[in-house]
Amino acid sequence: MKANKLFALSALTASLMLAGCGGDINLTPTSVDNSTDNSVTNPGGGGSTDNNCASYTDDGVTVRGSVEGDNCVYSSNFSTPNNPIRTDIRIVDLPNDGAHIFPNGLYIGDGLENDPANIPANGPTLTIDAGATLAFQDADGFVQIARGSKIIAEGEANAPITFTADEDLTGDVNKDTDRGLWGGVILLGRGISNKCDQADLENCSLEAEGGAGLYGGSDNSDDSGVLSHVVVKYAGFEVAVGNELNGITFYAIGDATQVDHIQVHNNVDDGIEFFGGAVNFKHAVLTGNGDDSLDWADGWSGAGQYIYVRHNESLANRGIEGDNNSGNFLAEPFTSPQIANMTIVGSNYSTTDRDSEGVLLRRGTQAELYNFVITGPELMGECLELDDAETSDHIADGNMVIESSVVACAENFADQTAQDWFEGGANNVALTDAATVLENGLYTASPILDAAGAEVAVTAKADLSTVNPFFDDVDFVGAISADDDWTAGWAFDLNN
Repeated sequence: MKANKLFALSALTASLMLAGCGGDINLTPTSVDNSTDNSVTNPGGGGSTDNNCASYTDDGVTVRGSVEGDNCVYSSNFSTPNNPIRTDIRIVDLPNDGAHIFPNGLYIGDGLENDPANIPANGPTLTIDAGATLAFQDADGFVQIARGSKIIAEGEANAPITFTADEDLTGDVNKDTDRGLWGGVILLGRGISNKCDQADLENCSLEAEGGAGLYGGSDNSDDSGVLSHVVVKYAGFEVAVGNELNGITFYAIGDATQVDHIQVHNNVDDGIEFFGGAVNFKHAVLTGNGDDSLDWADGWSGAGQYIYVRHNESLANRGIEGDNNSGNFLAEPFTSPQIANMTIVGSNYSTTDRDSEGVLLRRGTQAELYNFVITGPELMGECLELDDAETSDHIADGNMVIESSVVACAENFADQTAQDWFEGGANNVALTDAATVLENGLYTASPILDAAGAEVAVTAKADLSTVNPFFDDVDFVGAISADDDWTAGWAFDLNN
């Protein structure tokens, strides 16, 4: 039986049972007053007999999901943007591959007020156990972690946490072409954005894309929790014409937040995007995303290491799109990320509007790039592009760096500026698209071979910890080496 049909049956049954309930909140079909004894026997056949569905208590009343077979199904009012969850809540891994099914979204915390003084210092925490699956039915539903709140989603290599569309539960998805079936994951933080008045950061409140909440502040060490071994699939619903949600969006997130081993697969818009803040991340897999796989803007000053990007043939754009501030290319603090050990594998996707490309840096961004491998087939667009004088001006002052990197595209450079920048960096190597730079499309080749089959010496930036103590020191370029496959066991659809 399809998940939405399961929900409809549970909603009807529960609404009849709760018709006489009182209280000052609108209790929804899965809201039950069993705050004294939270163990509920499932009267239906199959699945667990205990109700392990997520619950919270509001005004003395426990609000809980309903057991349907092996799944937990939640009502449309379990949480809404106007009635978010204001207490700690835990989502467990259900037996028999059960999933937590939400008809709309999951909204945590009360930090959406325009007055930052009303943001709770220690808001609620959403804890998600390793192995849990969360599925969403409405295309415009998303997971929202408000300012002052946290998400603790700590999966494991053999038990990742999955956020997906409910169609995925029944196999009604095409892993290569389906996108935009639900919203995505949105973290709203209290970090610094260069769109804010830098003299009054404490009172900064910016509106997220698609009306997804408010963010911003003065604390680049803000802590929004943990994302580890997390997979987000088939998200990116278009909330307005030309305005889609990203797979995971980091709005002014601070560097006390832990982000590692994350994947976004087949998002309509960007895979992951950073708007200001200083959060760092490691071990990211970004596959089949329709726009930019990694995007940054508005003063993000974090670092990222071990990032694997693969475009597919149905929809793609850039591996990286990096901006400073779209309205003021010289806004400070400058966007200034440091990225190391990244592989971008392009595709033949090409239309009059867009094509698969490597890296575009523009609108005044700064950046330091180390140990990159960028490659793709013949119809892929350029490997590297720099736009705007405000961007290339950072080369002379040492704030635009690329070192120990390999480009192997049919068109390596969009123009002479990009080529001069690349050739001026230490230990960079330019090859053609016929070179062998990867094994199985995943691991950095060892050795790397040019189009004629001759070995090419590539010197990795080994002392990365001297650039940023967040970085690991390595002896290879690209995201993944064959002797240390950090994607094994948890990442989706890599065929490794």
